[in-house]
Amino acid sequence: MKESRIHDFGISTFDKKRMKKSLPYPTYIKWKNAVRKEEALDIQTADSIAHAMKEWAIENGATHYAHWFQPLNGMTAKKQDAFLDRGKDQESIIRFSGSELIKGEPDASSFPSGGMRSTFEARGYTYWDYTANSFIIDKVMYIPSIFVSFRGETLDKKYPLLKSMDFISEQGTRVVNFFSEEHIYRLRTKVGLEQEFFLIDKEVYEKRQDLRNTGRTLIGAKPPKTQEESQHYFGLIPERVSNFYSDVDEELWKLGIFAKTEHNEVAPCQFELAILYENTNVAIDDNQICMEVLKKTALKHGLVCLLHEKPFKGMNGSGKHNNWSVTTNYGQNLFDPGDNPENNILFLLFVTAVMEAVDDYAGLLRFASASPRNDYRLGGDEAPPSILSIFMGLDLERLLLSFVDENIDPTIESNDFKIHNLKEVPHDLTDRNRTSPFAYTGNKFEFRMLGSSQSAADINIVLNTAVGSVLQRYADALEEEKVENRREKAFSLVRETIKKHQRILYGGDNYSKEWEEEAERRGLPNYKTFLDSIIACMKDAKFEIFEENNILKRREMEALFTIGIDNIIDTHLLELRTIEWLMNKDIIPAARDELIDMAKVLDYVENPAIENRIQHLNDLIKQLMDGINSINEYFEKQKEIEDKLERAVFIQENMLPFLDKIRKSADEIERLCSSRNYDLPSYEEIFLSIE
Repeated sequence: MKESRIHDFGISTFDKKRMKKSLPYPTYIKWKNAVRKEEALDIQTADSIAHAMKEWAIENGATHYAHWFQPLNGMTAKKQDAFLDRGKDQESIIRFSGSELIKGEPDASSFPSGGMRSTFEARGYTYWDYTANSFIIDKVMYIPSIFVSFRGETLDKKYPLLKSMDFISEQGTRVVNFFSEEHIYRLRTKVGLEQEFFLIDKEVYEKRQDLRNTGRTLIGAKPPKTQEESQHYFGLIPERVSNFYSDVDEELWKLGIFAKTEHNEVAPCQFELAILYENTNVAIDDNQICMEVLKKTALKHGLVCLLHEKPFKGMNGSGKHNNWSVTTNYGQNLFDPGDNPENNILFLLFVTAVMEAVDDYAGLLRFASASPRNDYRLGGDEAPPSILSIFMGLDLERLLLSFVDENIDPTIESNDFKIHNLKEVPHDLTDRNRTSPFAYTGNKFEFRMLGSSQSAADINIVLNTAVGSVLQRYADALEEEKVENRREKAFSLVRETIKKHQRILYGGDNYSKEWEEEAERRGLPNYKTFLDSIIACMKDAKFEIFEENNILKRREMEALFTIGIDNIIDTHLLELRTIEWLMNKDIIPAARDELIDMAKVLDYVENPAIENRIQHLNDLIKQLMDGINSINEYFEKQKEIEDKLERAVFIQENMLPFLDKIRKSADEIERLCSSRNYDLPSYEEIFLSIE
């Protein structure tokens, strides 16, 4: 790669390197100390940084700035203002102050708040996240920010994320400093996100009202060939998609985002883009930017990027794999087992902290990774089930269990092998288990339940807080011991935790019926839907961990449950309205026309097969119309239910079954009437649209 090209990396980002170059050194040090939590950032320092940011932004073509935040709907939002202003003598000036950098005021009334804010209560404030990089897109300088209400309630996903990062850092630092030769002053949680998505032709997309309204096909007969032979997976990237990737890479390159891996996924038209790990809040910012770049760039190529978790029934869905690790400020990865993991006390403490956190807070982890859209994916043969378990690999699992069972041999077997004449063949300590929802993969844990369209903030808030809480317990216990006894006490904590939480370890096939039965015997919860996880979390009050550690107040957590319930109601009602529209516009008219044509044939030829086909179509049409009538009746009934939770349960239990029944009948009609030319592209047309 040319040297000049390397210098262009991050050209649209006001990163640490540019800040150091453009600020007076004392100002830069004040910012750096603020990031380290060693010093508060004063207004004079903010003014100096704001001036440097403005000069850089204007030099790079920006005309506006915007506080960019992540409201509770899981998306991103901004309100942009021009650098242009009016001076004292009414002359035009370019101005951007420290106070404008630090604080903005978007309208808070129209964002979801779970009842914390009424419609008439409009004030909301954005505050600069000075640990994240500002960046330029389309002549606007974006300032990553948090979002709170007039009374200080959390209205976004970033603020509790930052607090959870500080919490695990504080507690983990205490643990590390009991055993580290070098005194550390902070821990960083690092995240690398793998983003799966579908690409289809825009003209085909425009003809599918279900895709346009709901993000997924509500009807569609499966074509003869889909993903059976996995020919698409890791195969040759279509030229049209290759050109799309090239433009995505160019945009992410300018933004300083380390787009690393690109490939075809399993399902037709499905692809993946993985970004290198970063500090958790920055990684989540980068992923939100990435999703926007994917959607915007797709349109430029006459494509549409689908981020729905299960856009096509019967085909693989899309996830967002969250690769999570913890490192010290000196770069030590605390999930790295080293050469002697059985004696690596920090590795053992941090891994067992994860065991306890996942076992005790399975409901919160399920809630944080769930959505009504992800319900269609979780539990399918290509996705983790709704049961939380941890895969450590055969050797490491045996090592951990040997602490509580002396009959288990903890020896880690060598995995060395030779490839032709290669002198060294790097090998891993563990295999991968693609069916596990939470798998250890060498020096990190890969959480695979998260849906492709979701923000990764929620799951990392839970992970940071839950693991941080266990580390706090460890640190408190170790603090009470004499220095010479602490190592022995640490091994005692490891043994106690493994003994209590070994049920969470599982290395087999998580897709199997046998595991579901085994998990039930072990007492592991199985929240099969998003709604189930909400009800469970509200009942067992595990969410109090957030209030205890100043991450979220009780009211703020309850608001998240309310927003989730609203999401369930809105998503399912929209799907039910859309499928009724499709039946009346496309499916029933096609079946009617087919019936008319076959009836004409019977005027000339007696044919029992045609008579049977006519009767079968008649039955299917009746099933559709009965289903639509029932949905309409239930629509009126659900309106009368005032309690939102009861309403969501009613819709899920009474109305969704009709969606499945109608879909089956509609798919059968499409199969029987495939020769008819109606305005609804088939699966086959969709999947061939980008080849």
